[in-house]
Amino acid sequence: MPLNGHSNNIVQEYLSPDDALFEQDFQSFKALSDDDKRMVIQREAEEYGMEKPQGYSVSFHYNPHVEYHHFGSSHPMKPWRLTLTKQLVLAYGLEYCMELYEPRPATFDELAIFHDREYLSFLSNVTPQNAKPDDNAYLAFGFGGDSNDCPVFDGLWNYVSIYSGASMNAAYNLLNKQSDVAINWSGGLHHAKKNLASGFCYINDIVLAIQLLLTQHQRVLYIDIDVHHGDGVEAAFESTDRVFTLSYHKFGIDRNGYPFFPGTGNINEMGPTDPANRGKGHSLNIPIDDGIDDDQYKWLFKTVTGAVIDKYNPTAIVLQSGADSLGGDRLGRFNLNIKAHGFCIETVKNYGRPLLLIGGGGYTPRNVARTWCHETAVCVGAELHNNLPTHIPYIQAFQGAENGGGILYPDLHNTKRHDNLNTDAKLNKLVAQAMENLRYIEGAPSVVVNTRGIDEEQLMRIREEIDRELDEEMQEKETFLSVENSRRRKERNTGGRGERAMR
Repeated sequence: MPLNGHSNNIVQEYLSPDDALFEQDFQSFKALSDDDKRMVIQREAEEYGMEKPQGYSVSFHYNPHVEYHHFGSSHPMKPWRLTLTKQLVLAYGLEYCMELYEPRPATFDELAIFHDREYLSFLSNVTPQNAKPDDNAYLAFGFGGDSNDCPVFDGLWNYVSIYSGASMNAAYNLLNKQSDVAINWSGGLHHAKKNLASGFCYINDIVLAIQLLLTQHQRVLYIDIDVHHGDGVEAAFESTDRVFTLSYHKFGIDRNGYPFFPGTGNINEMGPTDPANRGKGHSLNIPIDDGIDDDQYKWLFKTVTGAVIDKYNPTAIVLQSGADSLGGDRLGRFNLNIKAHGFCIETVKNYGRPLLLIGGGGYTPRNVARTWCHETAVCVGAELHNNLPTHIPYIQAFQGAENGGGILYPDLHNTKRHDNLNTDAKLNKLVAQAMENLRYIEGAPSVVVNTRGIDEEQLMRIREEIDRELDEEMQEKETFLSVENSRRRKERNTGGRGERAMR
């Protein structure tokens, strides 16, 4: 019995039903007034300590009109995944942790900083009504064909202008030092070339954003964790040492017996081979086989990325966080869970360089949304509770055993798991080759050294000398292995009479 017969008013006030977290379904939430809806989300944010991080700033760049576009009912790319991502971010109250921006679409001239104007003119004028699949320009620009990866749909120009404008807006935020981390989940379309649509990508917003960053930054590191090779970005910057491209992706044969798209990105692909080309050695590709698991991927990413950052010392980083590398993706072949994917973002964020974080692939929309919501939380240093807030629109997309059971972090192997073809021995060999490849950066000291008075001719002589030393070292290794193998064959008498001698 409390003193004087009175209850503890402070506790009772704190536990007032009016201040309790919302536990009804979305239909009840929908019936609330706009002010009451805001109060529900504000209580969610307050209950779980959602606030802006101390010591750095995060910005979220999003134009909601990007959601309204549709590639076609049978196409795996679903912009609806962006709607789900936005709703999760808002429902958890993450908006209170960031500066929010609604960027304008990019203009024709802004896109022409990288893309061919004739190609842009085609994109800006083509519609499903006037498209001519038998027109040479239609095929030359990457449209049509057997797969029709890049269909013409209503609002195509608006769509590409919006997602590109968001990435450029995020880059400007970093340049103006308004943000330390800038996020655009609608971007990351890494396959588009200068005058070619490819792999669901029409405009390469990543290249445009990096070009902006290069106006102030000496060296930009591009990291790609999409399940597909970031070929468009690599090709765009292949002849410069001011951008280093690092891509982790599946490489090999797909389930239909064809090379996994786009068929590039093997470990020996390091950019131009001409020693006079400044981009030589500034691409590092990490080809991965089917079924890699969380621990393997985290070790691989931390080991190689850490070595690249230590060696290249970028002044800004762009990270493409394609979610098709998750387990259960419609197109991907890995076995990653959400927190292992998010580990990559956390690892890079901890280096404290200006960071542009962008979307990419991802073809199981509910899991794309879960992942990008989690990674938004990683950026602001927040921890999210596992049970999804009940006031999320489209919550049915996350419910049911087949959809993850209404939680944020389901086991993504609940529907299918790919056989893991990545042995520890194979991954160790891959890392060893990656470290060997990194030695070529010695031959390209980058613009930092160039600003200390070394002219271009001297720079090329340094590079040629180091290339010659590396080639000689490789030849010595090959000669040693040849002699050693010959000695072993003689000892075993292998082939002496078409039989193998006793060891």
